[in-house]
Amino acid sequence: MLKVYYLITFLINYLVPLVLKFRLLKKKEDPDRYKEKLGKYIKNTPDEYIWFHASSLGELKSIEKLIKPLMSNFSGNYKALITTSTKSSGDYAKSISNDEIIHQYAPIDTPQIIMRFLNHWKPTVGIFIEAEIWPNLIIECENKNIPLILLNARFSPSSLRKWGLIQNVFVTIMRNFKIITTMSKTIKEKLTLMGLNNAEFIGNLKFYNSANQIESKKNANNFVGMSIHPGELKFLISAHQKILQTQKNFTSIIIPRHINKIYKFEQLLTNLNCTYTKYSENNKITSGIILVDKYNIAEKFFNYSNVVFMGGSFIKHGGQNPLEPARKNCKVLHGPSIYNFDEIYEFLKENNVSSLVKNEDDLAKQIELNLNNASVKNFNNIIDSYGLEIFNNTLDKVKNFINDEIK
Repeated sequence: MLKVYYLITFLINYLVPLVLKFRLLKKKEDPDRYKEKLGKYIKNTPDEYIWFHASSLGELKSIEKLIKPLMSNFSGNYKALITTSTKSSGDYAKSISNDEIIHQYAPIDTPQIIMRFLNHWKPTVGIFIEAEIWPNLIIECENKNIPLILLNARFSPSSLRKWGLIQNVFVTIMRNFKIITTMSKTIKEKLTLMGLNNAEFIGNLKFYNSANQIESKKNANNFVGMSIHPGELKFLISAHQKILQTQKNFTSIIIPRHINKIYKFEQLLTNLNCTYTKYSENNKITSGIILVDKYNIAEKFFNYSNVVFMGGSFIKHGGQNPLEPARKNCKVLHGPSIYNFDEIYEFLKENNVSSLVKNEDDLAKQIELNLNNASVKNFNNIIDSYGLEIFNNTLDKVKNFINDEIK
């Protein structure tokens, strides 16, 4: 099976530049840097690297916490190489890059591109996070004696079922990681049952946030819909209209999961005959429906609300990470589909921070119940304490791994 994958990706390698140029026309790629995905590099750098690989912005923020404390142990000898896949993560990486921390877009998983990338950068070790399973990349790292560790491994039930159909292939790939730390005990147990003895559970790294700052709530007559998918918008609008019957100055702040698909939300709102304001028009929170159309500003809105609905849970998507609003002492509401973050939601439920809503009536009721009631107090301290323990244990694990490999 791996030989078939290798052959197919070898052949489609010649189509990859065309696909990237098409994505460029759709404004889904960085016009100045998209060639990095072909394994091409900006400048020739002869340094030695500790390589950190994340796919999305959320994964980058998780691994970012480890980079500075880790690199302080190896400063002068190594630089940090960060690779990510998405445009939003690339934009964010610019803010943390310097002479010692270099960002590149991750190479696409064809044999030719992977070889070009690894031959240039020659990383000493690779630290991957969550669910980045690219067979050519992982196997070629093993061929080139580049040791890998996978942190905070995350697999949805559906992805594990699919991998289970080709379990021998999955195990062959995953054994190339010297260590796998899992996001949950459930994932660790499932990987062990599949025949992997390199998996262990330390705790979910997403619980840690070194820069969490709590501000007093401002004008809490607001509700935030976070990471909303187009298929969920009708539920939020219905709840908004119900609440308006008793709360005349009520505001719904809607933050799409993918900002680059904002046009879909505009079309849906128009079809629903809803008046709305795009946040970029005046950068202010006014009453009514506000559609957020800027990247990396979601956190600020949690200071304006006591209640947040997490998207990806009214559709069969598995939910989104709810820790960011919970850290801001917001009540977190969610739909039934939360399997990607079930243990985090269980933790929040045990502390009376989250509630399940089943439909728009339930959503409206819970919003009104929590709108002006700051019922979640000092929960940030509980998260921070638990997260710090996980972070320190993970940091020690990675330090020992790197030290063992570079000796």
